[in-house]
Amino acid sequence: MASQKNTAGSSTADQARERARQIADREARKSNGKSKGLIAGIIALLLVIGLIIALVVWQNNKNTIPEAGPVPASANQWGGIQVNESQIPQNTSDVDERDINDVPERPETVDESQTPPGIVNPDDAADNGEPVQLVVFQDFECVHCADFEAENGDLIKEKVLSGDVTLENRNLNFLDSGSPDAYSSRASNAAYLVAEQVDPEQYMDFTKEIFSHQGSGGLSNEEIAEIASKHGANVTADQLSENTYRPMVNIMAQESVANGIAGTPTIFVDGERYAQGDFEKALNDAIKAKN
Repeated sequence: MASQKNTAGSSTADQARERARQIADREARKSNGKSKGLIAGIIALLLVIGLIIALVVWQNNKNTIPEAGPVPASANQWGGIQVNESQIPQNTSDVDERDINDVPERPETVDESQTPPGIVNPDDAADNGEPVQLVVFQDFECVHCADFEAENGDLIKEKVLSGDVTLENRNLNFLDSGSPDAYSSRASNAAYLVAEQVDPEQYMDFTKEIFSHQGSGGLSNEEIAEIASKHGANVTADQLSENTYRPMVNIMAQESVANGIAGTPTIFVDGERYAQGDFEKALNDAIKAKN
């Protein structure tokens, strides 16, 4: 896919230069001996236009996200950041790299009866001896995700730090299509980098603050890096611009849709898809079922 974009970009620049040459030739024939200075000015202007087009194409190609990339150290193979009472487990993936070409394409109609891989079977959850597994598919540009975080973030943090719940965030980029600067993807990329460096409380505080800016326009990489530093991570804007984990964000989003995730937030509590109602009660009921 990336090579196709490069070819298209080169073709666009070549077409612009050829167009400039044709216009210059036409003007030269029409001039019939008129001012050569005017013709030279037209040629110079068209060459500048061609150069600008070429620079735009180059920048677009530079920002092309590869189809394959590394699985973050802070993620499992499904792209989820897992948080328990004492740590964010690192290097838990069965594979080091993933490729979007190995992921099923997005279906026209999402089958929401599916349960994505990596989520516990509800029939096994009560007797597995593990804390309640809370999996949240979210998008940092999603207003409903921000509302869910505002309403339940402190509760979730309390239950995670008490050892009753393990949290898994799968940060998606569904709303990149409405963003001029791929904010959902950039914030998700940052979350992986932050989760590689901080403890559970710091990570949850980071995501809470990122969500608190939702609706004010996408944060810049400089602003995201500043928030990360407030919560214990040494992440720079330059590192964020490298887009190291953007391939994984794309892969996880496509895979999530293929496995039944139609929108955000989508939440699973010990394998049961939470739809609506009293979330605190749903979480506490799942915790009680363990006892």
